[in-house]
Amino acid sequence: MAGLLLVGGLGTLFDDGDEPASEVTAPTADPSTESTAGPSTESAEPTNTPPTRQPASSHPPARTSAPQREGAAPASRKAPAAGLKVVDVIDGDTIEVRGDGGIVPRGTVARVRLLEIDTPERGDCYAAAATARTSRLLPVGSTVRAERDVELFDRYDRYLLYLWNEDGTFVNESLVRSGHAEAVLYQPNDAYWPRISGAGEAAREADAGLWSACPTAPPTPAAPKHTPEPPPAADTPARPDLPAGPAAGIPDVDCSDLSGPVWVGPNDPHRLDNDGDGIGCDSG
Repeated sequence: MAGLLLVGGLGTLFDDGDEPASEVTAPTADPSTESTAGPSTESAEPTNTPPTRQPASSHPPARTSAPQREGAAPASRKAPAAGLKVVDVIDGDTIEVRGDGGIVPRGTVARVRLLEIDTPERGDCYAAAATARTSRLLPVGSTVRAERDVELFDRYDRYLLYLWNEDGTFVNESLVRSGHAEAVLYQPNDAYWPRISGAGEAAREADAGLWSACPTAPPTPAAPKHTPEPPPAADTPARPDLPAGPAAGIPDVDCSDLSGPVWVGPNDPHRLDNDGDGIGCDSG
């Protein structure tokens, strides 16, 4: 019996060597049978595979513009700024403007006198330079911002205004500071007087503009002096019903040369008043 078992074991051993044991492998997935379900909930290693790009279209997508607000100016054209339009420069402190509907009625051409300044008149020293400076600060066609003060008009019906140009320059002050105008106060319009008068003091100390170019600076307008009335003449007749007697310096006159009594007063240069009552030739 033992011999039979030995022979059977050897046979089994020889059979195992002829046919090697097969390895157990994981089944290979068929691409055609992959599930189309969503990604697995198990964590996966990140990949560096770039996303698939779609071919570029030969026609780019149309650009969509922002909606246009009603009443807004087209984006390609700047909306006109509000303000007075400069029509002409008359001299250093006077210009003409076209109104915008604010201080000056819309479309009205009006003359404007710049407040709290005074420039030389035409023909005077530095007048041409002052006018040229105003033309540079307020060129014809430009827009200006205006402010009024207490009194809007002067006696010539000119608008009395403070002006700022398109660069934001306070023109009234600028003309004084550069020495092209003098600071002059005309009450009650004094809103910017501390600022403008300070600019005038700085220009005078620096000998700017007209303060050095002209022999004498233009005088500050002063109130007219009061002239007292002359006292009445000493020989004014106290009797208006009588003619005045002959004046002194006339050759000797007597009552025979006169047609009647005359008023001679206290002087009586021809000694016509015999009784001292101021009336000459009143006695027979």
